[in-house]
Amino acid sequence: MKRFLEWIGIKGKIHDNEILPVFEEREMWWASLGENVGHEEDGKGNTFERLFIVIRKFNKELLFGVPCSSVNKNNKYYFSVHIESKNLNTSALLSQARVISSRRLLRRIDKIGSGTFRKMKKALQQALFE
Repeated sequence: MKRFLEWIGIKGKIHDNEILPVFEEREMWWASLGENVGHEEDGKGNTFERLFIVIRKFNKELLFGVPCSSVNKNNKYYFSVHIESKNLNTSALLSQARVISSRRLLRRIDKIGSGTFRKMKKALQQALFE
């Protein structure tokens, strides 16, 4: 059962928050992604959170990135990421790449290694444009 009404209240609080987090490309954050439509990836828990990887920082308020999942599938739309410092394995959902407001970023987890990040960007390009 979708929790749209619950999400609307949280979404309003996120929008009104004037404190913007400082973030960089390659970082992984817990982000409040919300309750979305159809097969769009939802957040989980009381604050509708999901791991999110920052691919491109446009400015201090807007970024492009990909949500993550604990599910890993062997196809071009999933990219496995391991964060050694947190002993965390996750999959970047390349087909769900999107632009979000930095106001959705809640807590920084870590920064992805530059080699892994380059491979992920290449996989993202292939998943979306080839």
